[in-house]
Amino acid sequence: MKVLLLTRVFLLACFSAVLGHELPPSCIKPVYCDSKLLHHVQVARIYQDSKTFVDLEMRDEPDRILADFDSLLNQTNDNPSRDQIQKFVDEHFDAIGELEEWLPTDYNKNPAFLNGVRDDNLRKLGQNINDIWPTLGRKVKSVVFEHSERFSFIPVTNGFIIPGGRFKELYYWDTYWIIEGLLVSGMEDTVKGVIGNLIELVKKLGHIPNGSRWYYQERSQPPLLTAMMSLYIKETQDLEFLRKNIDALEQELEYWLDTQLVTFNVGDATYTLLRYYAPSKGPRPESYYEDYKDSRIFETQELQQRFYTEIKSAAESGWDFSTRWFIDINGENKGNLSTINTSELIPVDLNAIFANALENMAYFQSLLLNNRKASHWAYLAKQWRYNIKEVFWNKEDGIWYDWDMKNNRHRKYFYPSNLTPLWMKVASKGFVNLNSERILQWLKNSNGINYPGGVPASLIRSGEQWDFPNAWPPLVSIVVNALETLDTKESSEVAFDIAQSWVRACYKGFNATKQLFEKYDVEIPGRIGGGGEYTVQTGFGWSNGVVLEFLAKYGHRMTLYDKTEDHLLVLPYDSRSQESAEFLSKENKSES
Repeated sequence: MKVLLLTRVFLLACFSAVLGHELPPSCIKPVYCDSKLLHHVQVARIYQDSKTFVDLEMRDEPDRILADFDSLLNQTNDNPSRDQIQKFVDEHFDAIGELEEWLPTDYNKNPAFLNGVRDDNLRKLGQNINDIWPTLGRKVKSVVFEHSERFSFIPVTNGFIIPGGRFKELYYWDTYWIIEGLLVSGMEDTVKGVIGNLIELVKKLGHIPNGSRWYYQERSQPPLLTAMMSLYIKETQDLEFLRKNIDALEQELEYWLDTQLVTFNVGDATYTLLRYYAPSKGPRPESYYEDYKDSRIFETQELQQRFYTEIKSAAESGWDFSTRWFIDINGENKGNLSTINTSELIPVDLNAIFANALENMAYFQSLLLNNRKASHWAYLAKQWRYNIKEVFWNKEDGIWYDWDMKNNRHRKYFYPSNLTPLWMKVASKGFVNLNSERILQWLKNSNGINYPGGVPASLIRSGEQWDFPNAWPPLVSIVVNALETLDTKESSEVAFDIAQSWVRACYKGFNATKQLFEKYDVEIPGRIGGGGEYTVQTGFGWSNGVVLEFLAKYGHRMTLYDKTEDHLLVLPYDSRSQESAEFLSKENKSES
């Protein structure tokens, strides 16, 4: 198996060398990914959100639109005015939208889990969140299938749940927590359809892209497809669905092995693991202006292109953006996007997720009585678990850290991702039992769980959205489930306290805005998060899923406030809540 891994790495190195400066575009659709039209529209800031343009529908054939724009460039000496560009876009593009509202057939207004929620207020919160699912249900319009060349949306057959706000497509890792929430709501048929959509994307592209848009083609997200299938199989025992799609599940794992492997040294030993690496030409189409502007500090095209690759690689991680990917001149996680070095880091969460995926695949193949394939994947999973322990585990601190290939050392900072080997259950029970007290002590000493509004993405106030003071629902879920895996009385109580604090914070935020948001502020419970490239989004798929997960798991003992409190604290007014309400109003008008 080691020979197999080294062969894959050699092929990947050859592939990168052949590409050299001839990197592929972001996708095979020039209008949306690699054209003078894209550049001029985005740099002219025709839309304040770069994603708006690449989500528009073309009124004509792509080649004709590109030819017409070339004519405009010829007429203006390659310098059209903003008004001319605006007029061109208005004439050649439309915003009718690719999706129609869809009511899941298995939606139930009174799912069974509500009966197990003890607190009346929290039961009502669960009911309200369950009622959000139909508002996020979408299905692709037939016109997208009939004229797919005119859309950036990659059509999929089944209805699905969108995250919310500006995110009106399937997103890869978001879907894991959406599925968790849907299963709590008893919506197994919807889950089956959503997983089926992801499998369609694998069959069409060879992997699951960041989202179901062509401009995400050259990057993926954390490989959680087998974990989603595992959740579904445990709930339904639907082996026929598994049997029908087992080849696609394997194909996705092969994609990661073929494209993201890297070999590196830790001390005198050599290891092979995965990194995030998304090399393609130019800025991200959906954030073109932001990337182009930020790249101007680099003096050469080569350095600018390296910046684009590092930015896309961070976007592939889902953590876009964070000090987690910064490496300054001293090797620290300081600086800003100019110090982003994602591909130089070996992430503990990516490899924990992949080890779990390998174990899931071995289990799936054994269920289907494919014993030879089961042995193949089980052996690879064993190797991955060994490498995770040897590379990421820090004996001195008693925790797992990302590995910095550039400086040959651990990244000794607090990030919830440090706990993912527990969440994904890829550390052996014996190892966990031996180190459970040390792991819990590290977490307590880190101060990362001492905030009233959740667990922060980091402890660094950088202005990036995957840093302090933002708490993201999936990271809170990871920490809670990791603590449960430690399986001690104290760790279970800490897990419960974090989950209860999170649900209380979400309740306060919901009370103030009647919405759940994609991220929250850890310093003031219920206040929405900030930072990043866009306005905080409403909806919100994974936020719904995590609250429902916690209510289903702990609702029998969870309360909205402690017994010593005689009233519920009201969320204080702040400008972000008002901004969210105004944003929501605009969204509702545009939807109608």
